[in-house]
Amino acid sequence: MKVVCPLHIEYICRHCRQKIGEVRRPDWSLADAEARLGVSEWTEAERLDSIRMNPSGTMQVYTVCDYCHHAAKENPELLVEGKLLQ
Repeated sequence: MKVVCPLHIEYICRHCRQKIGEVRRPDWSLADAEARLGVSEWTEAERLDSIRMNPSGTMQVYTVCDYCHHAAKENPELLVEGKLLQ
């Protein structure tokens, strides 16, 4: 009998740390999620930079929210200075 743990993925902004969204799919395996969400197409460096597993087993995918994206677009020097939304 195959045991499948409920899959929980959270999307979090890498700059402001706000939760952007989440996916809960009890019928997906980790391989299903990677294939359906395009993670399987990422390089190893992209995976290491953007994905974390927390102690409870939730996959956390770090991305950029709309607010931070627009702030960086309007003020790109903030990214160089490392001060985006501090």
